[in-house]
Amino acid sequence: MQISVDAIRSAFRTELPGIQAHDRLMNYERPSVEEVLKSERNVRESAVTFLLYPEAEIWHFVLLKRHDYSGAHSGQVGLPGGSLDPGETELEAAQRELHEETGIQLPESAYLNRLTPLYIPPSNFIVQPFAALLDKEPSWHFDKREVKKALHVPLAELLVLDNVYDEKVLINAGRMRLDVKCFRFHDEVVWGATAMILSECKQILSNLAP
Repeated sequence: MQISVDAIRSAFRTELPGIQAHDRLMNYERPSVEEVLKSERNVRESAVTFLLYPEAEIWHFVLLKRHDYSGAHSGQVGLPGGSLDPGETELEAAQRELHEETGIQLPESAYLNRLTPLYIPPSNFIVQPFAALLDKEPSWHFDKREVKKALHVPLAELLVLDNVYDEKVLINAGRMRLDVKCFRFHDEVVWGATAMILSECKQILSNLAP
């Protein structure tokens, strides 16, 4: 997909579609970030990065499939990121987590914009997404302890007009089946907060598709 670096930078600096884009991939009602912050929930904070980069002169973004574990997001596919350490800003956490998980150390100048934050009820996190861009193909060094598999997804697959599907996924350690709206990339189901963030990125970039 032939989209210039300048066009991508400009797209992410326009007004964000926000909740409207999230709603397209939202599977259940969840309180807004503003409502959560006004409540007595003892929420945690996290940050993730939607990273665009060229591979064989084609724009891609990276998703990470997690190992199975006892937590709320076991085995799921998500964006690089994680919780804030004490004293960190959201951007610092996004940079650190990206480096730890993928080996990519991005300068602040590579980050294009903050995207719309959202609340994740199962893990009680508010996640702050960021969009970032590399203008050359990166050299990956994935942390095998945290990353089961990396998905290098062509941006064109995200920007396809009709690429939202209905699927059934297992949650709560396989004890419950949930009907979800999702994307499918590399034979993996991408749903929940990650799909909502990708939906916003898709809407931001949709006018750039040839």
